[in-house]
Amino acid sequence: MRKVFSRNLDLTLILIAGYFLLAFIVRIFRSSALEIDETQQALLSQHLLLGYGSQPFLYTWLQHGVNVLVGPSIASLSLLKNGLLFLCCLFFWLTARLLLRDRTLANIATLGVLTMPTVFVMAQRDLTHTVLALSSVALFSYALFMTLKAPSVGGYLLTGLAIGIGAIAKYNFVFVPLAAVVAIAMDKDLRQRLFDWRMLLTIGAAVALVLPHCLWVVNHFDIATTQTTREMREISDSTTLYAVDGSLDLLLAFLKGVALPSAICAALYFGDIKAIFRASDQSTRLVGRIILFSMIFVLLMVLAMGITHMRQKWLAVYVLLWPLYLCLKVQAAGLSGERKLKPMLTSTFTLAIGFLGVLLARGLISPHFERYSLVHIPYDGFAETLRHEGPFKPDYVIAFGGLAGGNLKIQFPDAMVVTTDTDIETIPALWPAGAVILLVDTKDDGESPEDFKDALASLAERVSLPAPTDIRHVNVPYGASGRSHTFYYSLETAQSN
Repeated sequence: MRKVFSRNLDLTLILIAGYFLLAFIVRIFRSSALEIDETQQALLSQHLLLGYGSQPFLYTWLQHGVNVLVGPSIASLSLLKNGLLFLCCLFFWLTARLLLRDRTLANIATLGVLTMPTVFVMAQRDLTHTVLALSSVALFSYALFMTLKAPSVGGYLLTGLAIGIGAIAKYNFVFVPLAAVVAIAMDKDLRQRLFDWRMLLTIGAAVALVLPHCLWVVNHFDIATTQTTREMREISDSTTLYAVDGSLDLLLAFLKGVALPSAICAALYFGDIKAIFRASDQSTRLVGRIILFSMIFVLLMVLAMGITHMRQKWLAVYVLLWPLYLCLKVQAAGLSGERKLKPMLTSTFTLAIGFLGVLLARGLISPHFERYSLVHIPYDGFAETLRHEGPFKPDYVIAFGGLAGGNLKIQFPDAMVVTTDTDIETIPALWPAGAVILLVDTKDDGESPEDFKDALASLAERVSLPAPTDIRHVNVPYGASGRSHTFYYSLETAQSN
């Protein structure tokens, strides 16, 4: 294997592409129902807006484009996610090739991306905007180091485009280019790059991409910030300790993010840990400072905003360069990666493919052991039941809640799904004459039929429809023990205006 990869090191990138293809296939087969972030994209991608609640618009626009090409489905959701993850690895690999003389080390660094829990666990389970932010960091890193190495008009312009793309992918991305500016300014051999006239191209390209969304944020500031800050704050008995709580939570989230790739690197170079720890050069210091100052900016935000809770996925964009940093330290210590590629391949794909197996088992096998989750709710069975009653193709689906709405969009891809989220949706005051409208409500066990009837009546009132009189229900079996899920629904036909 070592000889094969020494002759054609690009095989590593091909294996990574194969992994994401496998992940795409596994997602299609493991469940026909959606995770939470997937339901949001299934719903939001029906509309092209400059902002979607607490998130920028770029991921949803990309999802809309994929849906136009292949139709809304599990496949379209998985295709975009795994395609972006591969692009992340591709640009990361190109960046590593710029900074690492040993091409084997560049491949080891890229494989290190797949050992990060955010990539091989959280992203495959249910992440969307963070996936695009990771790809943006990889693109920005490639553009940045290419420009530092060989300054050009194209390099400065690409760097600005990468900054703009990252900013409209996820807000927390902006700390990465800010940290890069500080890191470059600290290097006397590189700081002149910041005062090159071509920096105007970088700034102009970034501003051109970000400005429309900035104007939207100004007009929708509460919508854009409330949800995120609420999630970052936890109720505490002592408000005076929020700084300590937030700082410790930040440190813990950072350590969780870098622990696994660090442990694998330590295992590969166990006898050289001391030399690697002490080694340093210009590239190592630059990448290390970008990571360090990104985390310092996050810490300042924690202290300024009183944040007490920090999730590991929120720090993913700041620690993505960690595998590259480790391999730069290895290079600075004068060590080679030639004999380490095989064990790195083994450990990486054992972890990554192993977790795909866990996800597949969670979807297909866990119901046999009475273990259920959101992905087991039988929306497909409900849709199939309606189709068996006769030709059925609703023009509109009015769903009670985003979880049901996103799943029903997958089951009825040609219908416009409405959940009465007025921040996103424009509910028609007059429905098109003759339009077939399906109202649906489903909840956990314990709700009475009258509760469902009242809920559907309230739902109809919100969308300016008369209260439904013919309310039906269907119990859809799923799992291995006769378990069933109840759907209450009503079919309406809009009257002529």
